[in-house]
Amino acid sequence: MVDYLEKSTVNLLSRQDFIKNFPCFAMLTSTQSRELASLMREVRYAAHERVVLENELVDSIYIIISGEAEVTREVKHRKKVVQVPVAALRSGEGIGLNDTGFYSTTGKRTATVTAVSELLLLQLDLKDLYGFLKENGLELSMYAASLQMLRMRFIKQSLPFAKLTHERLQWLAHRVEDVIIPKETVIFSQGEEGDKCYLIRSGKVSIVTKDESGDDHQLAILKSPVLFGEATLITHSPRNATAIALDDCELLILRHEYLSELIEAEGDVATMFMTLMVDRSRPIQNSHVTIHHRTTADGQDITILKNPDTGRYFKLSEEGFYIWQQLNGKHTMQEMTLGLAEQFNVFAPDVVAALISKLTKAGFISNLEIHDEKKLSAQPLWVRMMVTIRRVLEFRIAFGDSDQWITTMYQKYVHYLFTKFGQLMLAVVAVTGIVAFVYYTPNILLFFSFKHVSLLLILGLIPLSVVEVTLHELGHAFAVKAFGREVHYMGVGWYWFGPIAFTDTSDMWLSTRKPRMLVNLAGVYVDILAASISGLLILVVSNPYLQGMLWLFALYTYIGSFRMLSPLQEMDGYYVLMDWVDKPHLRQSAVIWLVKILPKLIRHPALCRRYRPEITYWIVCIVYLILMSVLTLTVLAFVFAIIGLKSNPYLSLVVPFLVIGISSLSIIADIRNQTEA
Repeated sequence: MVDYLEKSTVNLLSRQDFIKNFPCFAMLTSTQSRELASLMREVRYAAHERVVLENELVDSIYIIISGEAEVTREVKHRKKVVQVPVAALRSGEGIGLNDTGFYSTTGKRTATVTAVSELLLLQLDLKDLYGFLKENGLELSMYAASLQMLRMRFIKQSLPFAKLTHERLQWLAHRVEDVIIPKETVIFSQGEEGDKCYLIRSGKVSIVTKDESGDDHQLAILKSPVLFGEATLITHSPRNATAIALDDCELLILRHEYLSELIEAEGDVATMFMTLMVDRSRPIQNSHVTIHHRTTADGQDITILKNPDTGRYFKLSEEGFYIWQQLNGKHTMQEMTLGLAEQFNVFAPDVVAALISKLTKAGFISNLEIHDEKKLSAQPLWVRMMVTIRRVLEFRIAFGDSDQWITTMYQKYVHYLFTKFGQLMLAVVAVTGIVAFVYYTPNILLFFSFKHVSLLLILGLIPLSVVEVTLHELGHAFAVKAFGREVHYMGVGWYWFGPIAFTDTSDMWLSTRKPRMLVNLAGVYVDILAASISGLLILVVSNPYLQGMLWLFALYTYIGSFRMLSPLQEMDGYYVLMDWVDKPHLRQSAVIWLVKILPKLIRHPALCRRYRPEITYWIVCIVYLILMSVLTLTVLAFVFAIIGLKSNPYLSLVVPFLVIGISSLSIIADIRNQTEA
């Protein structure tokens, strides 16, 4: 560990001798070399300690008084990075200096230096060297280089730029402008259009805003190395406050075009700017939002926000609701973070910022707008290609607010189906349809054994499948209306190789568990009804080809309804299970339990009681996979019978495993992620 010596062991005269050995300092007068020597401090490093690291920012230079050091550089060898020795340094030699000035031309260390034996060094901070050169008007090139390095070092201290690469720091340091602002100067005024932001290098800046009555209110006093004035550039809105220099201030100016380029190219910068904007704002709740409280089965209090303007919902924990209550235009994110820590003993500024950002994007906050999406054009070619392909294979078209026409249809026609008599009739149709399907299956298979399935027969399933997915979503929608809730939008689309439809059932969040479970099951129930009606139609039609198509559609729909019950993917069955055990984010919790808690159960079996929802999830998954395997084997036998082939025992075993593997891919990915976390 570096040891800064409080008492000097090397006098000024000896220091001057060491300094004058460097050609870049040879022209100094005796007075100047004495001044430079007095700026240096003595530091000591133990053997094997690292003095500087390759690729780090240059922040100081060193002169070796005693001891020996090794210089190494990183070299790639057989896809591995190894440290290769390039030089040895001894008394009188420098670290970071050459004959003309700095070794580095980029502002970063060109090599790693490690102490071989105990080292005694004279260290000169880059800032002190810059001040010395500026004051004495020495070495214009060295002065310019030190200024560039100082800018890079200083810029990196500012939160939005903390994770910039050396190359990007160098790029930015070339584009900022230095300016001196006298005391009491107005830097910019509230209401002005802005084209630049400012980074405080020295001095203090007051941020003042006028209220509706015209009175001034000081929001903050900023000092180095704070960035301010950036919100106007990001939101394209007038300045929301006035900035006044309280001292003689030295500022770095960053213009709008460079900031925009930086945000588009650097994801971390965009994220940090978003956090800064949230931090400095005083968010205000959208006055149209309504609040709904409920308690889960395990006694957890949750709050659901409903935004009638957009038809969107937001679920909050007890801590989240506390933050929501603070959004009255009087509290900054810092104040809310400290209040959360005091109230719940949780200090989580990142969580507070993330929650406010999500609420803002969802329209639950009225006075804050955040644009943090990078333009697709700034992404690499392969990313743009993948996004384009995904858009083609996964697109959706929403029909806008569907509540009015869904309500009209429900009240005029569909509500009869939700009476006791209507439900009884539907149950009869479902059961008799299944019986008819099973009864006619041998005849259909016999027909297929003599008549091969034509392409036209298969293509006939496409429009029927479109009708089926539409009916499935209508089942959800009308079930929502049966419980007196709203359906804000519906739509259709295409997901990879099949048509889809979708329905917004978010308003059911405001209901209790049982209605939510019934709404989620409504789509599956409609699938079974559609398949059963198709099975009953086989009794009516006489054309064997039509019978075959109806049978295939019924088989396809019955299988589809079973697939929708899968707990492995976020489908109807998963949401029913999540409501049944009353555990939000059930799959995520179950994966974490499997990876991190299950190994502990051998020693502590009592933990099972605490994790009943997670254990239930895995039991249901195992049962589902067994049933899926049986169903796959059965369908496979039907397929072989239809195409007139004998069943292959090896293929019969491989296919179920493939189906199970594909069904479990998302779970496997989650397990892998949690294992690596």
